[in-house]
Amino acid sequence: MMPKGALDQERAEPGAPWAGSQVLLFFSLFFLIQVLAAQMALSPTDTVEGEPPVLTEGTGLDSSDLNTADLNTADLNTADPNPTDSVPEENSPESAAPVLTAEQARPLFLTLALGNLVLILLILIYSRLWQKHRPETPSLLLGRNGTIFGCLKYGVLACLAWIPVHLSIALLWGGLLQALGHEMVPQQAVSLFLNALQNDESLLKFLIMVNVVVMAPWVEELLFRGLLFRWLLGYRSVLASAILSGVFFGVIHDALTSIVPIACLGVALAWLYHRTGSLLTSIVFHTVFNAIMTILMLFGSKMMGVAE
Repeated sequence: MMPKGALDQERAEPGAPWAGSQVLLFFSLFFLIQVLAAQMALSPTDTVEGEPPVLTEGTGLDSSDLNTADLNTADLNTADPNPTDSVPEENSPESAAPVLTAEQARPLFLTLALGNLVLILLILIYSRLWQKHRPETPSLLLGRNGTIFGCLKYGVLACLAWIPVHLSIALLWGGLLQALGHEMVPQQAVSLFLNALQNDESLLKFLIMVNVVVMAPWVEELLFRGLLFRWLLGYRSVLASAILSGVFFGVIHDALTSIVPIACLGVALAWLYHRTGSLLTSIVFHTVFNAIMTILMLFGSKMMGVAE
């Protein structure tokens, strides 16, 4: 018999604030923000006069991977620094992802940042109101006995320990995809960010970094770990809940090269949240992870520039 506290034994306290209706509501708002951001990006007023947007015919814009952009080594190795200079072949299976111009990307990322900020505040306010009426409920961010310093310390240490594991998973997954003949297509945010670096698009670089390093860790941890994972715990084991929430986390990034590494990242973040009881620890982990991957991308872009 496995000892008490094993991943497949423990369950969440029945007084968790999230019912299925709340989870559905906040996730619906999350995807609504993606749709609104996509509409802003595709607005005719955001394109340069005389320069049509470079989009694949017959496809729509899915901005979920632009919002999240949890990077991996496959993205860094395969990203095209000039996405607007090449149009995918019409019959290519990898041409499903549209490519945006800088004029389209700026309002998209601005809308994502503002919309996600509102969503973060709504979730925190709802959680605070729940805790106010039920004082015995642990804090969503700090847990029962957590401290800000402890969350910062354990979040950073856990992230540094995970980075080599994540890079190994990403390299193995990328190698498998290449062996199967799959063309390595990075997340849209990666290509857009590299293009912004090359063309010195300061505002676009800033907006992407705000979304990736600040907004994404907060909104994703609140949704996928604070809501979905904790809600699943009421019906499934910790291990099953972590895997289910992690797989969904990987799928919404909408890039085959990233699904497995990011799904594994989601499982690790769920496990960390379960072990510490503090969502802030997972947020710190996620923030440091995205910041490190962004720095690696900056470094890789400079190295490619030197090589050229």
